[in-house]
Amino acid sequence: MKSCNKFIYVLPVLLCASIAAIAACAPKIIPKSEQPGLIDLESNIITREKGGIKVSIQSEEWRYPPYSLNDYFTPFLLLIRNNTGEKVSVQYGGLVLFDEHGNQFEAVPPEGVEYMMAARELYGNRYPDIFFRFEETKPPYTYGFEVPSYIRRPFSNISILALPETVIYPNSQVRGFVYFRKAVTYGKNLRLRVELDGFEEEFEFDIRK
Repeated sequence: MKSCNKFIYVLPVLLCASIAAIAACAPKIIPKSEQPGLIDLESNIITREKGGIKVSIQSEEWRYPPYSLNDYFTPFLLLIRNNTGEKVSVQYGGLVLFDEHGNQFEAVPPEGVEYMMAARELYGNRYPDIFFRFEETKPPYTYGFEVPSYIRRPFSNISILALPETVIYPNSQVRGFVYFRKAVTYGKNLRLRVELDGFEEEFEFDIRK
């Protein structure tokens, strides 16, 4: 009985150690130090301002359930500040990620990410080609079965914390995560292109494995 109790106490420690080891081995996306703008390598933030529009991008900041999000997507946290006298439109079509080989990754709407993560939880890894059609913004096909609410609920952070597609009024700001298909499998660097009203910049990142 005592040995069973010891195992119960030791198990959480082993699980935490395993998770920490996996996290340590995962590729890290770090801002390139030699590029325009203010760069905070300690917090992984790049900030640039142009024409009264200020954009900050932070990598390695997803720390919320579902923790497996990074296994399938590459999230970036954006803060967009409008210091102009005009409205500024934020659309996912103006956010594109590139790797060094020229592969292009479109921003995936949060409802699509949430649905695909829930579908993966429900069906496992059996049909990745069906559940991960990133060119489609609508929910994936699930053979006529709705993803149960008890599975969808844990993934609500994806939509709650996402960058909204909206209009930023003068002297206002929005922030949130933007999700791209996992882009760290190949290559050593990434470029995130941001196009807003009067703002077009590319933010560069290194992939450290």
